[in-house]
Amino acid sequence: MPIDYNRLKSTAFEPLRHAYGPDDCILYALGVGAGLSDDLTLGDEVEYLYEEKLKALPPMVSVIAYPGFWMRDEVHGIDWRRVVNGEQRMTMFRPLPVSGQIVSRSCVARITDKGERGGAIVVTERSLFDEVTDQLVARVDQVNVCRGDGGYSAGEPTKSDDALPPIPRPPKRRPDDTLVLPVSKNQAAIYRLTGDRNPLHIDPESAKLTGLSAPILHGASMAGLASRAVMKTPPSPDAFVCQIDIRFTGMAYPGRAVAVERWLSLGETNFRCLEADTGRELAFGLAAWKSDKPVGK
Repeated sequence: MPIDYNRLKSTAFEPLRHAYGPDDCILYALGVGAGLSDDLTLGDEVEYLYEEKLKALPPMVSVIAYPGFWMRDEVHGIDWRRVVNGEQRMTMFRPLPVSGQIVSRSCVARITDKGERGGAIVVTERSLFDEVTDQLVARVDQVNVCRGDGGYSAGEPTKSDDALPPIPRPPKRRPDDTLVLPVSKNQAAIYRLTGDRNPLHIDPESAKLTGLSAPILHGASMAGLASRAVMKTPPSPDAFVCQIDIRFTGMAYPGRAVAVERWLSLGETNFRCLEADTGRELAFGLAAWKSDKPVGK
C-alpha cells in the first residue's frame, strides 16, 4: 500500500531511555573502523578503544536512544526493503561524555515526494536529553530515501513538505589533504550491534532483492568514519565537534578502503569520502567546531 502522508507524519514515538557507558563507546568506535590503520594515519586511536583514556566519538549520538528500524512495521506503508540512509545531520550542544542516561524524543518532521523515480524523503528528528538534568545534549535528523514510495502524493501538494536546505558541497579548489582509512569486511556486522538492524547491511539475499550486488556499509558508519578524519585536526585544543552534516551519494561496501578529502578552515571542515581504489564518490559533508572553554576563561 502507498504511504499515507497524514498517518506517517503523526507516527507516535514513545520516549526512549538509554543508559550507556564505556563498553558502548568502544563498540561504536569499532563499528566505525577505529584502530584499523596499519600506517597509523590517525594514530593508534586508543582514546576511543581503551577505557582508561576513553573519549566518545561525537556522531555516537546517532545510535544513543535510537528507535531502531521502525520503518519495517507494515503499518507505515513503506517499502522498507528499498529504504536507504540519504543524509545524517547531527548537532551536539556539548561534548558527549563516555557514560550517561539519555532520553530521546522523536517525530517524523518532513515527508517529501520526489516522484516515482526519486522516491519519498522521510526526515526523522530525534532530540536527546540528559535524563538527570533535562538539558538538550544533541539533535539528530535522519534523512531516509524510501526508493519504492515516490509518487504517493498523487499531485496533492499539501501532502509533500519542503525539503531540507541542501548540505553544501566542498570548495572547488584542491583539498588540503586526503586521508585513506581502511574498512574491515566485518565493519557493517559490528555496526549493526549499535542498533541499526536493516538487513541490507548483512544479508546477501536482502541486498539482491533491492538490486544491490552485496550488503552495503551503513551510512551512519560512514559518518563516524568521516568524523574520525575530521577530528585529526582540531582548530584549538579546547574545540569539540558541534555539528556534522553528511550526504550519502554512493553505496559503500565493507572491506573497501575510503579516502577522506579535507578542506580546512577556521571553525569548519568540509570533507568528501571516496572509494579509495576507484575514486567513486560516496559522501560529502561539513563539520563545525565550537570551543568548550567557559566564557571569560
